[in-house]
Amino acid sequence: MLAIINPEAGRRAGLRTWRRLRTKAAAITRDWECVTTRYAGHATALARAAATTRRYDRVVVLGGDGTVSEVASGLADSETPLCIIPVGTGNDIARNLAIPRHPIAAARLAASGSPRAIDLGRVETFATSRSVTYFVNVAGLGFDAEAAWRVKRLPRLVGGTLPYLVGTLQTLWQYAAPRVRVSLDAQVIVLPLFMAAIGNCAAYAGGMRIVPTARPDDGIFDVCLVHALPRLEVLRMIPRLYSGGHVSHPAVRLIRCRTLAAEVLSASDRGPDRVFCHADGERVGPLPARFTIRPDALRCVTGRLPGSAS
Repeated sequence: MLAIINPEAGRRAGLRTWRRLRTKAAAITRDWECVTTRYAGHATALARAAATTRRYDRVVVLGGDGTVSEVASGLADSETPLCIIPVGTGNDIARNLAIPRHPIAAARLAASGSPRAIDLGRVETFATSRSVTYFVNVAGLGFDAEAAWRVKRLPRLVGGTLPYLVGTLQTLWQYAAPRVRVSLDAQVIVLPLFMAAIGNCAAYAGGMRIVPTARPDDGIFDVCLVHALPRLEVLRMIPRLYSGGHVSHPAVRLIRCRTLAAEVLSASDRGPDRVFCHADGERVGPLPARFTIRPDALRCVTGRLPGSAS
């Protein structure tokens, strides 16, 4: 097994967690090799090489959502399974895939759990040149992407939900909704868009259940579209995001689709000239963009998923 470690993840917890595992769980990790990432995109290259050479039975990620997403991109459409030991800030992908939070329990699952096929999301942007990115969890555009970008710039002093709340509040006072055309399969909607979340899994941003019915193995996106609404109303809605109660708000629409395309028709007078997208919390480029579901594109060791028999 190959362990890919992001040494910067979770306030530099990756290497500390690895050393603790090698000391306390030697029987589990004795057949594992270890490599560390050195730059953005390195985890994708390492995972792709592991899948191509077929030298390893499994690839284990010690990192946060960004590193997991990079490794998933490298393993897409291969027979090499992805395993996760969560050491990031939010660890939403691990939570959605029922991965234990404790490193030794997660390592035990990684070593002995049965792989299953899950879906991947694919996002293409076209502003300057065509760019393709995969995501495991949730992608988004508009306010969603701006807040994720701000979270990435915050000092990593604390983990969990707090950085996402701070990033949301920072963005809220500056963001203005542009007029956007959104095409969901054959359905076209034009609206002043506060945000859109395109979900392969249910929760992101430290546990916000943005698309509560999303499943990573059903071959379809669950999309949350939010019409422009006053800032005070956004603040009232935030607590409801953690239970999924926001879905009953009149400004919110939940739609299921296999493809979603979006383009800006006109920017807000107070808003930015460009509307950005994110994939698993990483900014990937401005609109126009196209999101496509890739059914069963990733083999992954998970815990017991909701509604699943295994």
